[in-house]
Amino acid sequence: MPEFAVFRTISFRLAAAYAVLFVVSVAAIMGAAYAFATSEIRGISEREILHDMAAFRSAYREGGGRELSLAVRERSEGAPGDSFYLLLDENGAFLSGNIPAELWREGWFEGRMGDAVVRQSQDLMDAAAMNTDGEVRLFSHGERLGNFRLLTGRNSHVLHETQEIMLGCLLLGCLAITIVALCGGYLITRGPVRRVNAIAGLTHQVVSGRLAVRLPITANGDEIDRLSADINAMLARIEALMESLRQVSTDIAHDLRTPIARLRQRLDLLSRRPPEDRAEFTSGIEGAIEEADTIIETFNALLRIAQVEGGARRARFRTLDLAEVAERVCDIYRDVAQDAGHRLEAEIEDQVFIEGDADLLTQLLVNLVENAINHVPEPSLIVMSLRRAEGEALLCVGDNGPGVPEAERERIFRRLYRLDRSRSTPGTGLGLAMVAAIAELHGASVTASDNAPGLALQVAFPLSVTR
Repeated sequence: MPEFAVFRTISFRLAAAYAVLFVVSVAAIMGAAYAFATSEIRGISEREILHDMAAFRSAYREGGGRELSLAVRERSEGAPGDSFYLLLDENGAFLSGNIPAELWREGWFEGRMGDAVVRQSQDLMDAAAMNTDGEVRLFSHGERLGNFRLLTGRNSHVLHETQEIMLGCLLLGCLAITIVALCGGYLITRGPVRRVNAIAGLTHQVVSGRLAVRLPITANGDEIDRLSADINAMLARIEALMESLRQVSTDIAHDLRTPIARLRQRLDLLSRRPPEDRAEFTSGIEGAIEEADTIIETFNALLRIAQVEGGARRARFRTLDLAEVAERVCDIYRDVAQDAGHRLEAEIEDQVFIEGDADLLTQLLVNLVENAINHVPEPSLIVMSLRRAEGEALLCVGDNGPGVPEAERERIFRRLYRLDRSRSTPGTGLGLAMVAAIAELHGASVTASDNAPGLALQVAFPLSVTR
């Protein structure tokens, strides 16, 4: 992914959205501060102007026009550099004050005074000289008192300058925040983008058939690490399934070739057998049917394993007592084992509760017991044990037969895999593969170990948390 593509990522868009939200929030806060400060400064000027107007009204009421003119003259002569006064007669002629008569406006007024007007008043020129830009802005209130026109005002240049400064700070602050947020979003996004690119590159390798690749996991433990771990687990699962598929295809080609060849041979002999030899003809037909049943049984077993591995039976899980299932299987197969010349014993703890499918667990136990009965020479002792240990239910079926070489103990759980000495015994080589599939569906682990002598097959189930 090129660098400019970072700007199209969800992470950068999210960072940009947060930047916009932050800028809007800051603008709203600074805008509120601007409005509050403007209102407060203007309010101070308004209160001063209204206070002066109240004093002039009082003077007019007490002494008429003479007292009013005297009050305006005194205020004008002692006024600070930002206070302005004007008194006109009824014809608009100048009576007293410190600003030109042409500035009279009735009511509230605010505006910038031109240079020609400023030069007509020494107080206005002094006020202009106090400002760096030489500007004077008049904020005034004029009203009529009898036959007189009275105006009181202040230089609002400070208010205007404050507004400009706050607006400039607002714009510069928003611009700076936007730049910092976008640059920060870009820098922060680059790391996750590189890791996402690694995931995308790995998926391309997987599509090309390289299932052994894995994503690196950092020590951060963040969501990308968790995603990488899940992807690695998924790839490991896919790799195992593909390996299982290849193994099944190979085993089917080897193990089913013999019964299919025997079936064809029987049918070929029957096609050449004279019709009058009915006894041999019937025997041949029965043998062909038996070979066909073996092939059908093998494929049905493969389908059952595929269904179990697909997880469709998980919906039937419930809390059950594995001890009851084990006792029932032992009761059924005790006589079967005796007829085969073996002895089946049970060492089962009471009330071992797990989450599972009773039918599948019964199938698992049956397969373990039948595996021992069919592949252990008589007479042998077969022991089924069940106990609780460290949060697990440990189910074990052990015998005192010849056992399985250590190098082949992991292979016996593969589909259609059979030891050389077991190829003469009945079976499809799918019993322990079914055990492994059912155990995996239940979140259990199955292992084969030395029983000294013999073989011990152990399945460790997680105990139910509801009991």
